[in-house]
Amino acid sequence: MMFNLNPKVCIENVRNDVLSPFMYLKHANKCLSSPSHKSIGREYVIRALDEFDKFESQSQLLKNLVRKAGLYPYLIKFFSSTKAPDIELLLQLYQSEISPDFVFHSMQAKIYNLLISGKNVVLSAPTSMGKSAIVDSLIASNRFNRLVVVVPTIALIDETRRRIQKNFGRKFQVIHHGSQERRKDRTIYVLTQERVNEREDLQNIDLFVVDEFYKLAFSHEDKSRAISLNIALSKLLSVSKQFYMIGPYIDAMRGMDALQKEYVFVPSDFNTVALNVNEYNIKPNDVASKNSQLKKILETYKGQTIIYCRSQKSIDQVVTSMDYICFDKPSREIKNYYRWLKRFYGSNWCYSRALKLGIGVHHGALPRALQQKTVDLFNKNKIKYLVCTSTLIEGVNTVAENVVIYDNRRANASIDDFTHKNIAGRAGRMNQHLIGNVFCLESLPSREFQSNVVELPLGHQNVETPLNLLAGIQSEHLTDMSRESLSQFDMSSKVPLDLIRKHASYNVLSIESAYSFITELSIEDMKLLSKKKTPDSYNLELLVQFIKILEAGALQKLSLHFEDNDELKNRMAWYIYAESHTDYIRERLKYIYSHREGVQRVSEGTDWEFKIARNIFKHSIPRALMLLQDLLNYQFDQLDIKVVTDFGYLVHIFENSHLPTAFSALEEMGIAIETLEKLVTERVSSSSIETLSRYIRMYYKKSERLHAIDRMFIRLAL
Repeated sequence: MMFNLNPKVCIENVRNDVLSPFMYLKHANKCLSSPSHKSIGREYVIRALDEFDKFESQSQLLKNLVRKAGLYPYLIKFFSSTKAPDIELLLQLYQSEISPDFVFHSMQAKIYNLLISGKNVVLSAPTSMGKSAIVDSLIASNRFNRLVVVVPTIALIDETRRRIQKNFGRKFQVIHHGSQERRKDRTIYVLTQERVNEREDLQNIDLFVVDEFYKLAFSHEDKSRAISLNIALSKLLSVSKQFYMIGPYIDAMRGMDALQKEYVFVPSDFNTVALNVNEYNIKPNDVASKNSQLKKILETYKGQTIIYCRSQKSIDQVVTSMDYICFDKPSREIKNYYRWLKRFYGSNWCYSRALKLGIGVHHGALPRALQQKTVDLFNKNKIKYLVCTSTLIEGVNTVAENVVIYDNRRANASIDDFTHKNIAGRAGRMNQHLIGNVFCLESLPSREFQSNVVELPLGHQNVETPLNLLAGIQSEHLTDMSRESLSQFDMSSKVPLDLIRKHASYNVLSIESAYSFITELSIEDMKLLSKKKTPDSYNLELLVQFIKILEAGALQKLSLHFEDNDELKNRMAWYIYAESHTDYIRERLKYIYSHREGVQRVSEGTDWEFKIARNIFKHSIPRALMLLQDLLNYQFDQLDIKVVTDFGYLVHIFENSHLPTAFSALEEMGIAIETLEKLVTERVSSSSIETLSRYIRMYYKKSERLHAIDRMFIRLAL
């Protein structure tokens, strides 16, 4: 049976009157009738719906094909005659628990029914498939009392928390931060893998969800985070009745069978949007040609556009090249926001310059309030262009018609076909943009010898499996060989296995090196380190030496790892003794603006400071200090010295940006630190997140200390 397998060419022929609408739909029907070409048939239908006026004379046939394709939500959107008894019955059958107005497409319904019947499901499907709606429908079904949703980033915690809180906050307690205690039996935990591993109240879980499950594999993630995710998976498997794992399209998943959990693997290419992929094959370093082509694309395609770049430096280059973009009519909100940015971060910073042009910027080192404000402005069509790195691409929901892949790299590494498809999948949006346009400025990644198979380390234990992974997982998931490896380590190492288990995000060699550092200290130095709440210069030097042993990789990315360099020591001292996070940043930016020449260098310096604040202050330093505390206490115990080390104060300063714990949680939720610092009082500093949120919602409009932008951040977050 011969028929055209290129819907894009065929719809062009319909536009040019070369092919009749009837014959086009005949091609679509043939594809839908063939199991191997069903996704092509759906694409035919989607492209016809996008050109609906050309198919008015064939609307009944098109409606039947929409039904045959399983695209039931589009029956409501495009056809007024959904009151026909057969269509009305169909829509009722596929109605979601979320709302009478929300209808599943056929693949969503299949996955939902599998889960409701008690099956474990691993779903591998395109970005536009609507996987989150299934989670919401499961919550709405009232069949689950305790759920855990594991997401890869704090940005995704917040996005998921907002959605769940809005829809289910009256029935469930939503826990998303380490300081929250469970108060209700009906609870939804929204956590990163690290927070899963820290919590001790995860018991009797009815269902857990792992979003972006491909990050379990070492090949697709920073190894430390992949280990943490595998440990979290092991923990959740041991306390949960059922699981649902979600990720982009892959060919297979290996290792799950070894965990002795029955599950259904559903690899689906179910598409709800169609993509027009345009290739330009420009050389990676030919920046002039890439910028010229980008300009042509933006002049031709006027819809909401995401521009993917490999790094912050690349973002800055792209924004600088886009000076031809003219903001039509910036709203008062955006004008006020720009003035606020100038005041706190300066006018030379890439983020500030971009907003002035009507361009949003999104990358991992940005303050979270700014990340979330960018996405909000973009999704509400208040800005048309969003220039970003992979932090936006990996999970944060955006509404974009066009995606420009400016770089085929992530930092300095080439992206593979798998990641490329994940980025391209951000173009188009079900029920909003039926057709997504993807523009690949460089050559596409080679597909030769590439197999999109996720290897699960938890289920593939061998002699190369990291000992910290084996130490962290549940004993029921250890193989006999792994038990033997742990036993041999326990007998030969001076570091107890419990410490390795507690700090499993570090590899064993790093922990042993750190312990050697402790054993070489004099008892006097150990006591000095343990007694002082805030370190003097000598103590700080010891702390920095210890941190450089453990966090060499993170520090190296920011050139803070050199042994003969005082940069880290100075910054730690300035931060510890600063009045506030804002005071520290203000002083650093004042120095940058007075000592760096040129807009680009000032912007790079600003981004560098934010990277240090986010990656080193909030993550690397607290993590290292907690291990140092445990190693010192272990050594004191070994030497029978009655001294207890407690770095809680220092950890709190760095981890919470000088804020009380609940205020720090609100910073994650999108309220700017500059705003929160105005709200801190002794009366509310020890409040829970829930109490503090209620208090701020009640009084923020009346507070004379808050300006329009402060109130904007609060409205957006709460």
